[in-house]
Amino acid sequence: MADVLEHLFKQLLYSNDRSLHDMLHADRVHWKRKMCGYLNRIMNHLNKMMIGYENEKVQGLIKELERVAKDIVWHNPSHHMFDMMLEITEKICNIKYGSNIAEDSVVGFEEEVKTLLDQLTATCIKQFQVFTIAGMAGLGKTTLARKLYQDPLIEYLFDIRAWTCVSQVYTKRNLLLGILSSIVIDPTEMYIMSDEQLGEKLYRLLKGRKYFVVLDDIWDCKFWNDLKIYFPDDRTGSRVLFTSRDIDVSLHVGAARPAHVLRLRTEDESWNIFQRKVFRTGICTHVLQRFGRNIARKCEGLPLAIVISASLAKKEVSIFWWMKMAENLSSLMVSHPSRYMDSLALSFNHLSPHIRPCFLFLGSFPEDYEIPVTKLIWLWIAHGLIHETGSKNLEDVAEDILMDLIKRSLLTPAKKKAGGKIKTCHFHDLLRDFCLRKAMEDNFSLQVYKYAPVPESSTAITNSPYTATFGAPALPIQTGLCYPFELGEALLKGGSIFYETYNSLAVLDVESVPISLFPSDVTQLVNLRYLAIQAHDGSPKASISSLVNLQMLIISSKKNITVPKTIWDMINLRHLCIKSGENQIDDCTIGLSSLQTLSQISPQSCQHIFSRSPNLTKLGFCGPLISSLGDLDFPNINSLQHLKKLKLLNTTPYFEPTRSCNPIMLPENLKRLTLSNTGMDWEEMWTFSLLPNLEVLKLKFHACIGEKWDTSDAEFKHLKVLKLHGLDLRQWFCSRDNFPRLQCLVVHHCLKLNSIASDLGKILTLEMIEVRGCSISTKASVLRIQQEQESEGNFFLKVHASNNLDGSHNPRLDHLDLATLL
Repeated sequence: MADVLEHLFKQLLYSNDRSLHDMLHADRVHWKRKMCGYLNRIMNHLNKMMIGYENEKVQGLIKELERVAKDIVWHNPSHHMFDMMLEITEKICNIKYGSNIAEDSVVGFEEEVKTLLDQLTATCIKQFQVFTIAGMAGLGKTTLARKLYQDPLIEYLFDIRAWTCVSQVYTKRNLLLGILSSIVIDPTEMYIMSDEQLGEKLYRLLKGRKYFVVLDDIWDCKFWNDLKIYFPDDRTGSRVLFTSRDIDVSLHVGAARPAHVLRLRTEDESWNIFQRKVFRTGICTHVLQRFGRNIARKCEGLPLAIVISASLAKKEVSIFWWMKMAENLSSLMVSHPSRYMDSLALSFNHLSPHIRPCFLFLGSFPEDYEIPVTKLIWLWIAHGLIHETGSKNLEDVAEDILMDLIKRSLLTPAKKKAGGKIKTCHFHDLLRDFCLRKAMEDNFSLQVYKYAPVPESSTAITNSPYTATFGAPALPIQTGLCYPFELGEALLKGGSIFYETYNSLAVLDVESVPISLFPSDVTQLVNLRYLAIQAHDGSPKASISSLVNLQMLIISSKKNITVPKTIWDMINLRHLCIKSGENQIDDCTIGLSSLQTLSQISPQSCQHIFSRSPNLTKLGFCGPLISSLGDLDFPNINSLQHLKKLKLLNTTPYFEPTRSCNPIMLPENLKRLTLSNTGMDWEEMWTFSLLPNLEVLKLKFHACIGEKWDTSDAEFKHLKVLKLHGLDLRQWFCSRDNFPRLQCLVVHHCLKLNSIASDLGKILTLEMIEVRGCSISTKASVLRIQQEQESEGNFFLKVHASNNLDGSHNPRLDHLDLATLL
């Protein structure tokens, strides 16, 4: 009913796009005829709908509606007139149907419904198949599954349809009874059967038939081991559809393809859902649209939140109430926790005990904050929430927990790095509110982050002079978070730290608070495990060694810093992350076996430390990296067998193409290599193909010089990601044989590059090509690659060609956000 009215009113409103005053007389006559036609259809529809409800109130509303319709036709119509029509129609609908709108909406999932229908009804595949729909609580998994279950095509093609809910607590018997109850007209006799008899009955009913069974709300795949023997595969094209919050469920049930993971809704889709949940016509009056859109936007694309906010909006359809809602939506939703707490509590209770504190900790971050994954993992460790398991170190265990939360749809990836690793995550406001409530209920202490108290005139520290030349990432200028807020405020004002008050403090994160010097008072906080500082001069004092429990030291400094040799006395230090400049570190005879990260260090200052820090996994050199003979030169790090990531940023200009280092200097397990300003001859690139485990290679800002790169016979056997950024390359001769396992190719600001070889599109593993700030011919070449692949049936290759020199972009790819990939 709502769909018909919505369609009719949209036709009416669309016809009114042109004002009568802007029309010629002939156009005006034609417009009036069209308007009369649409208005008559609406009136006829409402009159038929209200047969049997012809009381005085209804007749009065119908007459009022007819009067407004006549005014629309004979006068220049206004938004007010159409709003009156919508309001009267809403009153008429509510008389017949009541104010509750029960229909489930699958707005924005039309393409997904079509895709899943095509998969479920494919007649060419006769064998039995399992499909899964996954996503976080409130995304609409059950709604989408029910839409498919009730689709006329499904009803037509399948002899038997059945639906049952599995849920968290289940028994084999109840599941069998649930499925059979959908099939058998009179299930009374089944309740006296044993489990084996029920299973046999189900098998016999399904045998030789084409069936479609939905198993809703899967939490544990073990149930499928008990049930699957009762689902015969007679090659009739039978299908089973699971819904689950666990993205990995498809791996454990032998699904035909990976889980269909539901996304958050777009702003327009959220607005359409909101309108359909509030109004019978599915259309909001013009006077309320601005406030309604604001409310829908604040739901962040989660249908559960949209439904809750729509139910609040229906309480009073007025400007005053909707304005109040738009301003205070979070607090209003929190005041009605029963609408979502039970659903989210199920997800929480299903978490392993060691994961629950990590989940609750997410409530520490403010609303709408994009959580950096590395920071989150380090904070989990610093707060003692992670414990080593078997041979895995703390970081690996924490990463497993992160991925577990993501696969359960309790965290959403926001941005990804090259190679597919997650860079930042998003935590929905409803989940955050649940964490705050649950933490209070369980007496779990939350360290709540607040935005740093930085004056508007203050500017964050940027990198050293190398920033402009070599493109090292600048530190953020906008205000970030700090903890504890009071200490950040005190440091900003030049005050002292009262260590008696903060003696037990484990985390001091004031990286967003610009101060002049590394504060010496900090060294009295002996229980610190995580310290992040931003200072004009960030060189720590020798007394830094007092922080014997410190595990993470993050320093942002405008000036190059010197790390004192007492750093080597800090036996628990795991990550020394310096974010800018060319920095010195004093050598010492003592090593740090716990150290895993060391960044932005001058190669000249660490000739002998690597043998004493054997467990480094990430290393960054910044400084002179070219010898007087023109060779790439840095300390031999071959002994670092755990090293996975290496960055080389050269700061010494060399006016001729340089030569590569001997690959034997690099550890065999190296997976990620970044070169910046090294000025290498392109012919030297083959040496890096000898690294047996190299997966990510980034060449940035004159990493190589020269206009031609001929990869010749070099084979980068395991390379998954190749990024070229800010290079003078004009011609690139290569083939699919050079990069047999490439998944992602990124080319940014290579202004002279003519084209990208079409043969790269034939790499079977290639998933994405991204081109930004390059020539028109380069853009055209990647679009040709896409067209060629699509003509051969390869629709998996995504091409993103935008922000080019001509300012144009590929409109077909606007939905991709590949800038977040790297």
